[in-house]
Amino acid sequence: MSADLRDRLKAADVAAGRVYRDERPQGSLLSAVRLQVASDPRPSTYEGRQVLRGTLVQADCMAASRGEADELAESLIAAAEPEGVVGTTRFARSFVEASRTYSDREDNGAVTYVTSLDLRVWHQPAA
Repeated sequence: MSADLRDRLKAADVAAGRVYRDERPQGSLLSAVRLQVASDPRPSTYEGRQVLRGTLVQADCMAASRGEADELAESLIAAAEPEGVVGTTRFARSFVEASRTYSDREDNGAVTYVTSLDLRVWHQPAA
């Protein structure tokens, strides 16, 4: 699912296609998005495993200014919210459960601004 989510955001041209899973390559350009799976429960009942899953994905929207990071977060939300099929994943609606902002200062003094979103991504295998 996370690879298909990355591909979905790239196809929507979020961050000019600079969407990465787990790690942003050192020295890569800003703005960029880093996706990390925070929680991936496998819901079940006594009748068996449920097909529809709600995975929590942390999406860090990184940019050279606070305004750019916030705008990037809005474009990511717009691309991730609707239903659709990408690769082997059928995406249902996604929802922002939480957001936070922070900044990181590099050794060279450059500041990276981050708007971090916790997205509940509802998905199931594509038929």
